[in-house]
Amino acid sequence: MERPATSTDEIPAGVDFRQPDLDKVLLVAETGGNKYFLGQNADKSTACLAVFPVDNPSGWHTTCTTGGARVGQLLGTSGPSQESSILVSDGYDTKELEASGYKKIHENILVAGG
Repeated sequence: MERPATSTDEIPAGVDFRQPDLDKVLLVAETGGNKYFLGQNADKSTACLAVFPVDNPSGWHTTCTTGGARVGQLLGTSGPSQESSILVSDGYDTKELEASGYKKIHENILVAGG
């Protein structure tokens, strides 16, 4: 979330984090036909993850967490494709998650299933 947002970071039409106070949204990964967006408010107390399946736009899903700087697993979400996504804090050791079947697609995002 350190780089400035560009036009490629715009979330697709219809996708809604339902968090009016997000300061920044970035496209952080694309894999398996999905685009992964992270959102954060100005004081970094809210973090959000949106998963947008390119071939099934109506299957997008989002989730957010509040509470400030925490360490570990911050949030998890799953959508119609049955893919599960987990957002973790910076530097979190993901070896156990990866051993249980999750694949790291970004330094802060792991996915399984689908």
